Amino acid sequence: MHPSVTPLAAVFRLNTELLLNCLDGLDDTSAQQRGTPGTNSVAFLVAHLVESRHFIATVLGAPLPSPLPRALANARSLEDAGEMLPVGELAGAWEAISAHLAVQLERIDTAQLAQQGQRFPGSDGTVLGALAFLAQHDSYHLGQVALLRRQLGFPAMGYGLRPREPGRLGA
Repeated sequence: MHPSVTPLAAVFRLNTELLLNCLDGLDDTSAQQRGTPGTNSVAFLVAHLVESRHFIATVLGAPLPSPLPRALANARSLEDAGEMLPVGELAGAWEAISAHLAVQLERIDTAQLAQQGQRFPGSDGTVLGALAFLAQHDSYHLGQVALLRRQLGFPAMGYGLRPREPGRLGA
């Protein structure tokens, strides 16, 4: 792995597990509820994070078709979205794109990191800058999911990591 990517890959790996921890014990009904009026649901935020990671794979030149319905891919809020997928399907989609992303992060090289890409707030417009912003984006929405979990009456998200097989989700 390129040394510049190592800390970002660690953040993505941790966020992969933390999101799964946030989903632990949530049923489909709970995942579709809003903590307060005007906020998004856990299910919508997870769908958004899945799509965001699919975008990262595209930035890295290794797109993977998203399993989410197009209505979710283009939605900016819950009002724009169609029907949400069940929690189990969202978690499966999260794990699949996360495993793919972990492999791509292992393969990235200096030339690819330096390529010009989409400019995000606070980034320098390179692929590395985009990865740094998107790791922050991942963490931001993960925090929202963790907060919604508490608002719905579930225990706080745990920081425990599941044992993984080598090569799975960046293990």
